[in-house]
Amino acid sequence: MTDIAPKPETAEKLIMLQPEHINPSVDLPKTMQAIVAYAPGDYRLETVEVPRAGPDDIIIEVEACGICGTDLHILAGSSYAPELPFVLGHEPVGRVVVAGDAARTWLGARVAITLFTGCGTCALCEAGDERLCEALVSITGVLRRHGGFAERVVVRAAQAVSVPDELEPAAAAALVDAGATAATAVRRAPRDAAVRVVLGGGPVGFLVAEMLRADGRECLVVEPQAGRRRALEMLGHAVAAGTGGVPRPDVVIDCAGVAGATAWALGALRPRGTLVVVGYGLLPSFDSAPIARKELSVVGVRSGARGDLEQALLLAATGRIRLPSISCFPLAAIDHAFQALRSGAIPGKAVIVP
Repeated sequence: MTDIAPKPETAEKLIMLQPEHINPSVDLPKTMQAIVAYAPGDYRLETVEVPRAGPDDIIIEVEACGICGTDLHILAGSSYAPELPFVLGHEPVGRVVVAGDAARTWLGARVAITLFTGCGTCALCEAGDERLCEALVSITGVLRRHGGFAERVVVRAAQAVSVPDELEPAAAAALVDAGATAATAVRRAPRDAAVRVVLGGGPVGFLVAEMLRADGRECLVVEPQAGRRRALEMLGHAVAAGTGGVPRPDVVIDCAGVAGATAWALGALRPRGTLVVVGYGLLPSFDSAPIARKELSVVGVRSGARGDLEQALLLAATGRIRLPSISCFPLAAIDHAFQALRSGAIPGKAVIVP
């Protein structure tokens, strides 16, 4: 990754998908720094035009933006494929510095965001489940709408979620997607289970374990990385390096999404048990017989609704859950953050702090 002068056509493409109106009463810089992805593995720190805001939009001055495993998969060409060039980063937190005419109440507030923009008219959107809309319009920082690996980001005011004063920006950024996802997984896991196993002790698995405990439910976390296991053990959570010898569970919450996890879970679950699928994984083969023979339930989780993010932020702000360790990097060092995450050198959450 290199810091190079922007190409005129780059800045034009970066704002092409943004609304065509800007609040004339706000004196913003005309340019900003952003990490621009041009192709899988090709991303650069560049100077680009500040995005524009329409009447229903806000511009957030980014104070922190979490790095998600999905970002790494996109950069590797193995996940979502946004139209390039594109600015990733779907976990931003910051101050609202511009608010459209219909969004003035947000001006000056510190906010996190929900990620998904749906059609707005289907039953799922009206129920607050835009993430499941079959006519999905965009996912901020993932598809069609540029994200928070930049000094500023524009989002719909309807996506803004207030951040409690007790939370620092980096802490809130660690919850934008991971916290909402964990809250959804805990909400959808049956409460009456006797034995709960969480596969994966990364940021999402860590938060699942903390949220289960906050709800009076304990679990066993299976995590091969020693640093992650130690972090969970220090908080009193039961851990294991692998699935050998793990008691047969009534609920498995799979936050790992690695080959073999699904097969193990389906084989290990007790009759009428539940598999909650959080992590994405490609199954080389799939045998549905255990689902039928044991009458298992399989539940999918895609991020979370506004209420899930609000709950995650409140639990952290009030001290009812602890957060994974947070490692902060400036925009210019994002490549070091990516490398550290890929190598397993970061046991908790990596956050970009522009």
